[in-house]
Formats: sequence, C-alpha cells, structure tokens
Amino acid sequence: MAHDVESRLLVLRSMAAIRAYLDDYPISPTETPDSVWMSLPEWLADGDDCDEDRFKLAAHLGYPAARLSRFDDRGASDLITPELARRLRAVPLQAAKGLVAVALEDCESPEALQQLNFLMRDQVVPMIATARTIRNCIIDFYDHDQDLAVVQQLGLDPATETPQRDIERLAREKPVVRIVADLITEAVARRASDIHIRPGEQGADVLYRIDDELVPVRRFMRALLPAVVSRVKVLAEMNLAEHRKPQDGRASFTLDDGRKIDLRVSVMPAVFGESVVIRLLDTMQSLWSIDQLGLSPTDRVRLDDVMACSHGMFLTTGPTGCGKSTTLYAMLLELRKQRINILTIEDPVEFYVEDIQQMQVNRAANFTFTTAMRNFLRHDPDVIMVGEMRDRETAAIGVESALTGHLVLSTLHTNTAAATITRLLDLGIEAYLLRASLLAVMAQRLARLTCVHCREIEHVSLHIRESLGVASDEVFHVGRGCPHCEGLGVRKRRAVYELMVVTPAIQKLIVPGAEADTIYRTAIAEGMTPLTQAAVQLARSGAISLTEAWRLRVD
Repeated sequence: MAHDVESRLLVLRSMAAIRAYLDDYPISPTETPDSVWMSLPEWLADGDDCDEDRFKLAAHLGYPAARLSRFDDRGASDLITPELARRLRAVPLQAAKGLVAVALEDCESPEALQQLNFLMRDQVVPMIATARTIRNCIIDFYDHDQDLAVVQQLGLDPATETPQRDIERLAREKPVVRIVADLITEAVARRASDIHIRPGEQGADVLYRIDDELVPVRRFMRALLPAVVSRVKVLAEMNLAEHRKPQDGRASFTLDDGRKIDLRVSVMPAVFGESVVIRLLDTMQSLWSIDQLGLSPTDRVRLDDVMACSHGMFLTTGPTGCGKSTTLYAMLLELRKQRINILTIEDPVEFYVEDIQQMQVNRAANFTFTTAMRNFLRHDPDVIMVGEMRDRETAAIGVESALTGHLVLSTLHTNTAAATITRLLDLGIEAYLLRASLLAVMAQRLARLTCVHCREIEHVSLHIRESLGVASDEVFHVGRGCPHCEGLGVRKRRAVYELMVVTPAIQKLIVPGAEADTIYRTAIAEGMTPLTQAAVQLARSGAISLTEAWRLRVD
C-alpha cells in the first residue's frame, strides 16, 4: 500500500513538472507543444511496436507521447551514463530552467523515475516513446559515440574493410578486450543465458537472452565487428583466419569478484559478417538441487524411489533448452552422497561436479556416446549418465546397462512422457527389454515466472480459457514490465513437468505398436499430473500467467 501511495505521489510531481515544462516550453519560441507531442493516430502510425493501451495509460497518467526527432539537444544525453540509459531504456532529451525532459519506454515505472530523479540535478519531466525510437536514440546518442571513440583510438577507417593482419592485432588491443569483457560481465549481472552478436547492414546488434527472451542491448559500428569477433575467437581458441566455416569453442571467464563463468561459443558465417552466440554457464546459478526443481511432495517421493534403485533407466524429455540437463545434474548431486562410482558422457560437459568422473564426446578420436558406454561397463560404474540417446545403438546399450545392474540417466527429445515409450520402440528397442528396464520418464518445460514487482490482472481471451478448462471468472496475473525484470514482465524460470512412473499397469502396455494416448490415459489414472494441468495450477497460484501456461501446453 505504501508503495502505491509513493508511486502516486511521484506521478503527481511528474505531472506538475510537465505543466511547468509546457508553461515555459524550451524547444524554440516559434514551436508549439502540438508540433512535438504525438496524437494517438501518429503514435499508432509510428511503428508496429506502438500499443494503443499503453498510449491511453500514459494519457491517463498525464504523460505526453513525444516525437523524438524534434529534440536535438545532444548535450542532454550526457546527464546519465550509457549503461543506465540502456538498463532503464530512458533518454534525456532536453534540459532547461531546472527541468529535464526524459523519454521512457515504460511510463508506468516509478522505480525508473525514482532513479532518474535521484541521479539528476534537475526535475525529471517524463515522456513516453516507442520501444523502437528509444532504442534508436540510444544507438545514436550513446552506442555510435562510444564506438567512434574506440575506432579513432584504434586508428581504423570506418569506410574501408580492415585487413586480416590488423584484425588479429586488434583482437588483443585493450579497447577491444574491454568491450568483450564488459559484454560478458553485464550479461552475467543481468542473468542472461546467452549473448547474441548479429551482423547487419548498418552495424552489429548485441542481444541478451534473458528468461528465454532476446533483449536488445546495443549496436556496434560495422568497423568494430571483425575485431570483436576475433576477440571472442581468441577467448575460445578458434582459428582467427577462418571466416567461411562455422566454428565451436569453449572458454572460461573470470569476473571481478573472482567467480568463474564457463563460455560455449558458436561462430557462423552470415551475409554481413560472422554471427556469434556465447552461452554463459554459471555453476553457482545453474546447478540446482532436487529441492529447487519444484517437485510436489508426492513426485519427490517417487523420484527418490527411482534414485534408490540399484538398476534401471530414468529419462528426461522435452525440447532443447527445457532444463533436462539441470534435472539430471540435480539427481547426480543427490546420488553422489552415496559411496558409489558415477560416470558421465556428455557433449559437451556443461558443469564440472566434484567426485564424479565426467567424459566429453570427441568425434575426432571416435569417442562417442556409444563407444564411451561400451567402455563404461568395464569401469565398475554404479550410475551412468548419458547426455542424450540420439540413435538406436546408444539407446540399446543404455537398456543393456540398465539390465545388468546399473542405474542409467539420460535425455530424449519427445513432447510427452508417454511418447517416450513409443519413441524408444520406434528406435528398435525390443518391448520386453524396455518393460524390464524403464523406471520412469519426466517430460518438462521451463515456465517464465511473473515478475512480482509489476504484477497486474491479466486479460485472457475466452478461447484460451475454454481450451485450458478455466472458468471465465478466474483471475490470473501477468507482469507489465519494469526495471526489475528488464521490461519483460517475467523474472527467472522454474520447471513444469509430468512424471510418469512405469507401474505394472503401464508395463502391460509396452508392446510392439503401443499407442502413446493409451499409455498417457493410464499414467494419469496411476497418479501422473499432466504437464498442461501442472502449468494451469501454477497459473492459478499466481506464479505464471495463464498465457504462459497456454504456451507450455502439450495436449
């Protein structure tokens, strides 16, 4: 309640500042406010990211929609740092007589206004602008000026292509080293899982993947792209002279606080230059315990029963990036408490875990999942973790290992737990072997949690409610977007899953030509909560939006 009162007082002060701004308009004596403020039709025509509801909200608060092209006071942009402008998505436009006009992407963010008023000497006059125009202003006011200074410092000519011999030298120059280091450091601070560097005709865009969404960060001048890419290649020990073929590599980066971050780097040739994706693996953040998986008490007992088995096979399934490896690592952390020998074969090894023998696929040496598992059986293992069962041979050895006294953990790409059984049968695994070896299957997704700082009532279409079996009067919440959540409306993720334990009733259905739908219905009767239903339950609790549950549905 106190937060709401404080926010309202801030809005009232901002409205008073706007009135003062209009009374003594600091653009030019010949212009009127109407030539700068945008009407609703002008707002809607300004781009496909313009939203009528947001414009009406700004009007309700008393904030004008600004035509940013009419502001040319570049000196005002120096009032805040480039880093703050990018984080708050705010651009100071003009300052005069104790007032400073600031364009904001989110006009309903009291946190952003509070920070700006605290940092600036003058009273902030908030204005609303589209996301695209804010981004373009940040590129023009901050990115371009910073890059131009670096280009001049390096002695580059923006109009000509940099020779290869100079690119290799530039990769070790301090300004370029600092640029890449700052990108990685900021990405970790903002909880990004990946850094994307996308070359284009006008420059190279940098985006962070935060909570499964790509967030634009900044744009590099084209002249800097080869040097930045080469610096990334140096970190990942790649061939600097190779620009025509894809390359993969890995590196370790140490933050200022001494924490080490593992990097997985992919470089691919594109039309306007080399495209780069850097996966960030923070062991402190990404390794979860069993308790952090969000299992229900009943399913926690079921998973404990699986881990207590001396032999058998447990599989996690789902699309790429749904947390399958996270679940397996959580199980390994629990299993290593026992006095047992645990071996893993991964491609690549994502996290190094003490007291576990981890191996990495090396195709050049013919060390694959299949060859590794053949040798594992002579290495006295109790638990075997296989990164993925990609083919019949790997799956067959996994089943054989499960039948000969080993607990096997692995992943598979299927949409539901029931479909995993039919997938293994399609791979050529004999039904009688699968009946004797398979213990349980967990199908999962990662749900984006609604930001608790900007939650508001969600307006859900009747079609979605009917499809998910939700009453028309049930209330759900969605994030509006604020500085705490990078304007996404979501912050952090958690697993949503269905855990199918292979009971005697399900074992009877594992026959040649088995139907996934029949297995699915039987699993529900045996106590499995379907993934879609689990997502709806999470939405009812307020943790996620109903739209997010709709996105995660599998039936």
